[in-house]
Amino acid sequence: MLRSVEKGKKVSLCRKCGGTGFIRAGALDEKTQLCPQCEGSGRVWVSCMMTLNITPYKEKE
Repeated sequence: MLRSVEKGKKVSLCRKCGGTGFIRAGALDEKTQLCPQCEGSGRVWVSCMMTLNITPYKEKE
């Protein structure tokens, strides 16, 4: 049986910058730039739509 499940929006740490709002740039990581994903906030909204395949469990005899 296939079933679709939607997870509502929630606030989460930005994975690109680790929640700092900035990413390191340059060969020696000397400069920092504003994170383009969270725009410097360190947080992002996340949500998803999942399709679950639910099958009964039957022990092998």
